[in-house]
Amino acid sequence: MDKLNIGMDIVEIKRFRLKPLKTNMSFYCSVFAKSELAYCSKYSDPYPHLAGIFAAKEAIIKCSQSPTRMIDIKIDHQADGRLVVTLKEEPTQIKISISHTESIAAAVAISDLT
Repeated sequence: MDKLNIGMDIVEIKRFRLKPLKTNMSFYCSVFAKSELAYCSKYSDPYPHLAGIFAAKEAIIKCSQSPTRMIDIKIDHQADGRLVVTLKEEPTQIKISISHTESIAAAVAISDLT
């Protein structure tokens, strides 16, 4: 039987709205890759997307086998909607799902240990 690690995280979107992008770039740059910030910034309301990616990174850390910093995780959105996780600039087999409502973002990460 395959062994799986699962991580999950839930984030309140208002936490990000209380930290506007323009005045808190040092925080955002310490957590998000430039490509992630660019992806979120293309929306008129970037905060649900920032919260979703943040939740995904927390979920990845929770299912990871080794200590990992958020800035070492990059999540790319493919044209077909798939999410691809890169860890320390190396592609991974970690699968993630991100969802959000008006007030909450949630993410689940699964890694196959076989």
